[in-house]
Amino acid sequence: MSDFYAGLIHYSGPEGVNGREWFEMVPHPGGRTLRAFCEMDSIGLSRDVTMALDGQSRPVDGFVRIIQGGAVRGSTLFLAGETAIDCEGVTRELGRVSQRKVLPEPLQYLGLHPLVGDALVTISRGTDRPGEFRTIHGITNSASPNGELGLLAIPTDIDVAYLGAETIEVPAGRFDAQRFALRWRPEWPATRAGRWRSSCKPGRAAGSSFPRWTSARG
Repeated sequence: MSDFYAGLIHYSGPEGVNGREWFEMVPHPGGRTLRAFCEMDSIGLSRDVTMALDGQSRPVDGFVRIIQGGAVRGSTLFLAGETAIDCEGVTRELGRVSQRKVLPEPLQYLGLHPLVGDALVTISRGTDRPGEFRTIHGITNSASPNGELGLLAIPTDIDVAYLGAETIEVPAGRFDAQRFALRWRPEWPATRAGRWRSSCKPGRAAGSSFPRWTSARG
């Protein structure tokens, strides 16, 4: 078995912590598995996500279940191929859903709304030409900020800029990192995300190329 990495992110708002996200990442030959369980106290929502990524951190498949107000709002499976992505699931609003969306190229990014998954978009951007925004084309399960609406395969374009290297210190330790700016929609202000570039022991919340989000949710 390869190394196992895990950690906890607190979501914060004006009144302090209002949610949390437990995440795990397991590297394996040819890729890695990413899992996250998220709680958003302010809207009574929990999100359960698992994703398989290939050796270039591109999505292979993903599953997300949204529970809100004590009931399942939607459960959806995404299967990414070379030329199309399939979406199969059940949502409260639409019932049983089945979609296929043709892709002009292999999918770069699948956004299922855990913060560790959001930051995967930085890997597709790369670190050349600092300060320059580049558009990453992907698929998300929801275009709403909290990720609870839609719950289908929705095309999304995210502008990402590499800002440079820095050292950060968090409860898990001190890490070398790369900072990025993300603009999820043209009308939204850019937010910040970072990616750790540090080696550490299994069980710590970091790993080579593993994303870290440095912006608050809530």
